[in-house]
Amino acid sequence: MSVAKTTKRARIKDSPTIFSLFSGGGGLDLGLDAVGFHTAVATDIDFHSCISLAQLNSRARQLNHNRPALIVKQDIRALDPVAIAEAADLRSGEISVLSGGPPCQAFSIFGKRRGMADARGTLAFEYLRVLKALNPETFLFENVFGLLTIDGGKLLELIVDKLSRPARGMRYEVSVLRLNSVSFGVPQYRDRVFLIGSRIGKAVGSIDSWTTEGSDLFSPAKPSYRNVRDALRGLPKIGTSDIANHTGREHSERIIDRYQSLKPGERDPKTRINRLDLDRPSFTIIVGSDKGGGKGHVHPTEPREVTPRESARIQTFPDWWSFSGTSRHPIRQVGNAVPPLLAAAVGNAIATQIFGRKRITLSDAVKSLGQEHLFQRK
Repeated sequence: MSVAKTTKRARIKDSPTIFSLFSGGGGLDLGLDAVGFHTAVATDIDFHSCISLAQLNSRARQLNHNRPALIVKQDIRALDPVAIAEAADLRSGEISVLSGGPPCQAFSIFGKRRGMADARGTLAFEYLRVLKALNPETFLFENVFGLLTIDGGKLLELIVDKLSRPARGMRYEVSVLRLNSVSFGVPQYRDRVFLIGSRIGKAVGSIDSWTTEGSDLFSPAKPSYRNVRDALRGLPKIGTSDIANHTGREHSERIIDRYQSLKPGERDPKTRINRLDLDRPSFTIIVGSDKGGGKGHVHPTEPREVTPRESARIQTFPDWWSFSGTSRHPIRQVGNAVPPLLAAAVGNAIATQIFGRKRITLSDAVKSLGQEHLFQRK
């Protein structure tokens, strides 16, 4: 593999660096960058995801930095992390955070939960291989909460043991945190587990919910959780604007009639997707199988499935972040992502509790990620 060298040194004192694996549509990278980190390298096997990730450079102004990110399209099993780090002008041991979430289907309660018997599950050990090679100051490993209970917790115990001692002479203090995105300003119930490791003598103890923060974004007059109405506020109707990824599927009259009859929160028996309720957070956005598909939920007021952009709003992606591809590609990038606002909360905890940096306020993170619509006064 040939990788062009970046033209500017990525590692500077005021901007801890991220080496991102399984980067997908960029949700984790966006959130971390919004609270003071800098994604120096982002990698993924998917062609369209890598095109989407290129916006880490074209949208650098919104993310408060002007240094390039090296985007690498490659299967992690063939990845040479040291060569890629050198191409990004990074040295082993000086990378601040190795981040990423190996494909979660092998661990998900929605799948067959085959764990390491599924080839996708073995990619967790590819993450370990990169960790050994790069020796970062910290790592962030994200996955579905089903990882906690497979084989009575033995799989998680194995992964934590391997991550805490990836090689002779390397030792990480590992925190295991189960977080639901709805507690961090995201208008969606999305339950995830984060393994955060530190080799610099500090660890993340806990991550406080942003719904209890004493700021003007939350008040007794407003509910703590953001809802679907908040997510879709101000979004133009389909076909009336040039906002990217805001086109929907064509439905037959039979499907339209069926969707029209659904009550808020009710599941369609054929497609097995739910109608959203304007006044509640969304159900978890899912992506379908590897063979294709991937559907949004049913729109709360119209007899159709939500567009990829509406799903992106529910995931707290900014409107200026577009997703490459057509049909299933955007919705899979959206559905596989860590919601940027949740990623920002996790990044804040790493920055303050491990690196001793100043905490970024929720207001500033919301502004950086273009999520002001979630908190507009009614």
